[in-house]
Order: sequence, then C-alpha cells, then structure tokens
Amino acid sequence: MDLRNLKTFHVVSTYLNFTKAAEILNYSQPTISQQIKALEEELGHILINRMGKKMFLSQVGKIVKEHTDQLFGIIEEMEQDLKNFEKPFGHLTIAAPEFYCGYYLSNIIGSFLKQYPQVNLKLLCANSKETAKLVSSNQADIGFVAGSPSYAGVEGILLEEEDLVLVGNPLIIKDRTVQEIFDDYPFITYGMDDCIVSCLQEIKCKPQTIVEFGSEEAIKRAVMEQVGLALLSDIIIQKEVTKGSLQVLYRFPKKLPTYLIFPQNAKTFSNVSTFIDLVKDTWKTI
Repeated sequence: MDLRNLKTFHVVSTYLNFTKAAEILNYSQPTISQQIKALEEELGHILINRMGKKMFLSQVGKIVKEHTDQLFGIIEEMEQDLKNFEKPFGHLTIAAPEFYCGYYLSNIIGSFLKQYPQVNLKLLCANSKETAKLVSSNQADIGFVAGSPSYAGVEGILLEEEDLVLVGNPLIIKDRTVQEIFDDYPFITYGMDDCIVSCLQEIKCKPQTIVEFGSEEAIKRAVMEQVGLALLSDIIIQKEVTKGSLQVLYRFPKKLPTYLIFPQNAKTFSNVSTFIDLVKDTWKTI
C-alpha cells in the first residue's frame, strides 16, 4: 500500500476539500484525484463520495480515516521524538575515576549543563577498569579511563598522556631503596594490569604484599598515611609533591594515556557527540 496515497487520503478526509489538500501537499488537484482513485482501486472500495460541490466519506472511508489518523499520528510523534535528538536532550550517564570526577568533570559538566539544561546527567565514580565495563555494557554513555581501552565495541579518544611515578610518604622513604621499602610496606594499587606489572619489572622490584583500593584518590590518601607505595599519574600527586607530603621515588619513561571512551554505536547521539566535542575543546585547558 502506497504511503503517499494514504497520506493524500488522510489530508483530503480531514479537510474534505481537494483544493486545500493540494495546497497542503504541494500537489496539483489532478494528482490528488489520481492518488485517491488509485487507493480506492487498491482497496476495492469507494472512499469519498460527492453530492454537488460537497464531499463526504463513505462508510469504508470513515474506517480508513480512523486508521490513517492513528498511523500519521504515530509518524508525527516519531518525527518529534527524533527532532529531540538533533540537540542534546534526555539522559547522559558518565563514568570516571574519582580524580577525573573532581578535577576535570566538575568543570566540564557545569559548562555542558549551562548550554544544555534539558539533559538529565548522571555521574558514576568508578576506577578505570570498572568504568570500561560500564561503558562496554551500555550502562554508561561515556567514560574516562587511565590506560588504553581494550573492550570490544568500545571506541576511545586519546585526551593526553601523563608521567607515571612511584610515590611514597617521605617518612618511610628516607635512606632506603625501593625494594627495602617493599619488604616492609605493601604496594597499593587498583589492580595489577600489564602497565603496572611492566613498570615494576623495569625497576626490578617485587612487592611482598599487594593491597587493592577502589580509586586513585583512595590510593593517594593511603600513601600519604604511610600505608605503602603506589604507582600513580604525575598530575594526581602534583600538589602533594609540591607541599612535601609525597615524594617521587621513580619517574617512568612510559606515559599513562587518558582516554575518553564510549560505545561505538553511541557516537551519533547528540548527547554523546556534543559532550565529546566539549571535552576535546576544554580538557587541556583545565
């Protein structure tokens, strides 16, 4: 069944006037007549009757109009819903480690919501590994992770690369080698991924004990409290190193990449694409 013919009938049956329908649909009156006739032939019923200059719907015409009212009402609702996605609208869920949430995203989210207040935004604090899982399972629309994304169906944009440093509290470091410290204190981490294992191998040190924490910020606080040593990105501990509450034991030549990640099928959504553009424009200025 030709949707154009149904649309023409829908307009004609609404106004019962060929001239008005031709004006609305931008067709000639003969075209309107041909389309109505084609639909009647296809259905096997007269849809519109004439009495003098007046037009009225047949019984079948009334039934068809009920259905076209519903059909084109649904189409109109769909078109309106799709228009909402031409600009940020609805919901946006972002996941990131605690440091990114506090240091970067507080600024970026504020700017985003000023421009697009109609977006309902949700921020989830999770370490990099958990963030990647949330994005890959579509529980988060956007994520920020330290390290390269390695999940199927997840796309990443490199934001920056940071120095990796081994740090500890100056009170437990003084006049001791890294291995001597590891003999007495644990290595604090959010997980022994390939990057961390490689760094420990580079300095030929093996922790006797490994303690896993849920976030980089929690790790930093534990190191400051003399719990042990940790491998962190330089930017996370800059203030503490400057104040002297943390000390760098070793600076690795390997850089730690920071990625913005998102499901591959989500980039076309305006909420996601607009937020990505804002992040790329502002990340390095914060």
